Amino acid sequence: MNDLKDRINNEIDQSNVVVCLLDTGVNRTNPLLEDLIPARNLDSINPDWTTADSYRHGHGTPMAGIILYGDLNEPLSNTGIINITNNVESIKIIDASIANDPDLYGKITLEAIASAEVINPFSKRIVCLAVTAPDNEYLGRPSSWSAAIDQKLFGTINERNDNTLVLISGGNLPLNDRLNYPISNEEFSVEDPAQSFNAITVGSFTEKDRLDVQEFPGGELLAQRGQMSPCNSTSLKWNKRWPRKPDVVFEGGNDGIFNSGILDHDSLKLLSTGVGGVGRSWLTTFSDTSASVALASKFASELYQMYPNYKPETIRALMIHSAEWSSVLLNNSNISGLSSDEKWNLMSKIGYGIPNLSKAKYSAENSLTMIAERSLRPYKYEQSRAKTNEFHLFDLPWPSDILTDLAETNVKLKITLSYFIEPNPGNRRYASDQSYKSHGLRFKMIDRNESLKMFKARVSRTLREEQDEYVQEGSENWLLGSQVRDKGSIHKDLWEGSAADLALRNKIAIYPVGGWWKSRKKLMRYNSDVNYSLIVSIETESTEVDIYNNVLAQIPVPASVLISNE
Repeated sequence: MNDLKDRINNEIDQSNVVVCLLDTGVNRTNPLLEDLIPARNLDSINPDWTTADSYRHGHGTPMAGIILYGDLNEPLSNTGIINITNNVESIKIIDASIANDPDLYGKITLEAIASAEVINPFSKRIVCLAVTAPDNEYLGRPSSWSAAIDQKLFGTINERNDNTLVLISGGNLPLNDRLNYPISNEEFSVEDPAQSFNAITVGSFTEKDRLDVQEFPGGELLAQRGQMSPCNSTSLKWNKRWPRKPDVVFEGGNDGIFNSGILDHDSLKLLSTGVGGVGRSWLTTFSDTSASVALASKFASELYQMYPNYKPETIRALMIHSAEWSSVLLNNSNISGLSSDEKWNLMSKIGYGIPNLSKAKYSAENSLTMIAERSLRPYKYEQSRAKTNEFHLFDLPWPSDILTDLAETNVKLKITLSYFIEPNPGNRRYASDQSYKSHGLRFKMIDRNESLKMFKARVSRTLREEQDEYVQEGSENWLLGSQVRDKGSIHKDLWEGSAADLALRNKIAIYPVGGWWKSRKKLMRYNSDVNYSLIVSIETESTEVDIYNNVLAQIPVPASVLISNE
């Protein structure tokens, strides 16, 4: 630990981004934390509590260690410089000796975030929440807790949130129930408030596969390397009208079977900072979706540090956009070969897969990423009722000549659309997403032989009705499809085909669909604009083609369309 401390390059003061940990408190007396978490960054929602970790074996303390260092197995096993850039706040929201009132979970969460905002009022903030409650009642429907988080992320109608993103752990299976992995995972629901529309919900996969067969003869791993972690809860039991959760997965550790019982061994977990004390180590093992959301918060913070001027919707979109399903997560299949039900099950177990920080930060020379932040007024009041109002049309800056030259070379297109909904006021049993969300946004892409006039008409019912005889010229051909992707408030899909084909698909429409802003006209929300972030990327396996620099040389880039490269 002393050696590691000597190798730390502390860059915390250079960042205006902070990870706000809502948990059991943090023991900053740990030698690996004391110089990185100032005492002023610690608080609790109850003035009678201390700010120290109230759990005997620690929970908030190892969470903080992972947010700062990641899995400590890595920096402790090498000799290189360790760059620490993440600021950490700890707001204690739970004490081991006192149970919070479930009816106040939402209020407590908002009060904790407000406390952090008082401590560092000018910071961009990644809120990390690994405190969840079993969800046997809501099963994807909004609760007062998840609605409070959705409202915080939306802001108010007059003052939108422009600096906060919330990440929530999906919740875990009890240890003994993991013996029936992966069947038991289908029965355990992602926990409250992780059904939040606007938050990023984090589940678990694992690459931990070190099991000492001499110590445990006959012992077996529950999950093979790269598979969904045995701890991971899912949304398979939810009604299909609600969002699919988790959104992404990070390392959460593994379990094994030994002598017909669960094997919960240190070698299958992450390593982090412990609470210390008499007879206890400053290091501890840590796992499950708590570890995953801590890793995800580290990821999101580093991304936000690189792009501090982006909106939270965009940071969320970049994280989701970079995620991929490994061949192991796909059981060595291809996403295009899965049935609609199989895609639905995939999304309900592991979301969009494993985020990639390099892809989230940079465009390689054989790829191009366009990021657009826009505002749109989804509705208008006309003829005594609220109607959908406008859609946005994007001309995509594809290098048509390069794509045409590539001809039959395979090209991958990815689109991610991210926005925050306003939850319907009041705590009631919402019948559907239409009665809960303020609005929805969707995207369509022009087909290769479709005229612009007919594409606009395919997007807009009004334009179709204005034509004497509308004949649809184009269609959509996505790998996931609208039935799977158009849930919640973030939508991502993929298209694969020849470069020559993509060269003709150079327009995307963003358009509104229904929500309570449209149906509750007395509140006059139809006069309100909404923000959204759109990310579009293309990439080819050919390393000989410089897509990025060719596009940069050929087109002017508007201020709101940002292309990153390194």
